[in-house]
Amino acid sequence: MRGRLMPPRVLRIAIVLAIVFDVLALLVMVHATPIIFTLFMFIGQPLFVVAFVLLLAAVLADLKTKELL
Repeated sequence: MRGRLMPPRVLRIAIVLAIVFDVLALLVMVHATPIIFTLFMFIGQPLFVVAFVLLLAAVLADLKTKELL
């Protein structure tokens, strides 16, 4: 039962991290200062990678619970 509850939580975390990445990317596009660009490069891109890995893990866990993988 715990395996069924984990993917929605992981998906929510991945979505929040992707939204933070999008906000940082929007700040870089709209008002690019060296500080904002540095924050985007050091915080935004790793957040996107973590969000993608969490999304991939949630999808794989869901496929395993449905015995499709």
